[in-house]
Amino acid sequence: MTSKINRRSFLKVIFSGIVSAVMGKFNKSSAATAGSDIYLPRQIITKDSTHSRTIMWHSRNPHNSLRVNVRDNGGNVTSYMGGGGLFQDDGESFYINKVLINRLQPKSHYTYQIVQDGATTPWYPLETGGSDTVEALIFPDSQCSDGYETWRRVAAGAFDSHRDINMFINMGDLVDNGEAAYQWRQWFYAISTYMPSKIFVPLMGNHETYNLNWKCRIPHAFLNFFAVPDNGSAAFQRYYYSFDCGPVHFIVLNTQFEELDPIKPGMMEEQFQWLRQDVAASDKPWKVVLMHKDIINYDNLGSSEPLADIDEVGKRFMPYFDELGIHLVFTAHQHTYRRHGHIYNFEPSDEGPVYIDTGVAGNCRYSVPRTKRFDKIMLPQPETDNYLTIKASNEDITVQCFLPDGQLGDSFVLTNSKQK
Repeated sequence: MTSKINRRSFLKVIFSGIVSAVMGKFNKSSAATAGSDIYLPRQIITKDSTHSRTIMWHSRNPHNSLRVNVRDNGGNVTSYMGGGGLFQDDGESFYINKVLINRLQPKSHYTYQIVQDGATTPWYPLETGGSDTVEALIFPDSQCSDGYETWRRVAAGAFDSHRDINMFINMGDLVDNGEAAYQWRQWFYAISTYMPSKIFVPLMGNHETYNLNWKCRIPHAFLNFFAVPDNGSAAFQRYYYSFDCGPVHFIVLNTQFEELDPIKPGMMEEQFQWLRQDVAASDKPWKVVLMHKDIINYDNLGSSEPLADIDEVGKRFMPYFDELGIHLVFTAHQHTYRRHGHIYNFEPSDEGPVYIDTGVAGNCRYSVPRTKRFDKIMLPQPETDNYLTIKASNEDITVQCFLPDGQLGDSFVLTNSKQK
């Protein structure tokens, strides 16, 4: 990639952090119920969202009784108990609370309510799907320099245009700086209307690993804010994971080895071993990978060296995708929408996974050249924001890319691993 626009300086990060500390950790008007200590309620993906869901929220203070009431269509209420823990980062302290809901039935309509030491939230909708279809919104990098107003606008347009879609994915680089508490608040508040009622699927990007000095660190905020499905790892819990929705087995991979290896080595070796086992254990007809960094090296397109246009991420991951029969790979990071098409053995092909670089959902934009070898489809330049939808059945997968005004930018269908 070439130039990066709207990069905030370290001094501005520090200044904004001071301002947010003075204003307080939470805006009282954003509490789920006026006067309560329940903030930012959200649904987080579980291993099987047809039968379970994780509910999370923040509070200023510790509370003795944390539970979620779940009400079915017949009015029957089941209570689930949970727990909370102190979180400290960027000079701030608050509590993150979590309740796991299970024993849900497929294709059912529920409502749920958070109860915290007697304080309650409204009843929020909770929907479960079936095994035959799934739909989701896919948002690329949402990092912003405008108070996350662009992220709010893109997300609102997508949710308003696709009201029946019950799940959304954010492809990493949710925020520009993973330690900056004010950025996380702005990111959360921008979509706080939707998070209580939609299933959220988060990916870790490289910006989640940055501290206020723009050095790499363990991504404490990301790892604590999103209790994603267990991956069986003792050292890298919540760094990568998988889940089933409808006929799709989704595999969320971590591409941040460059940032993390110097401070926490061993992730890639463990992740590749897990990947083989995870795919082998799935009987779903579709295997879809979600990962932050793209496979193309746009900084090296003019080189004559073998595989010069394949990024190190691609060189490491793509042979596994070929071997394991992955159907579709969504990436991000470049802040540009590119449909690369089928790639097999590092070459354009009629077989192998279809690769899509998903674009940008924030206001930090790059100038990215085109590679004629791999960029089959790109959006009109200069590029603006976008989002995607995915709809899968047992027979096919439809992916569409939309501009903020609702205009269709790209659309294609995969049927029996072939593209239409």
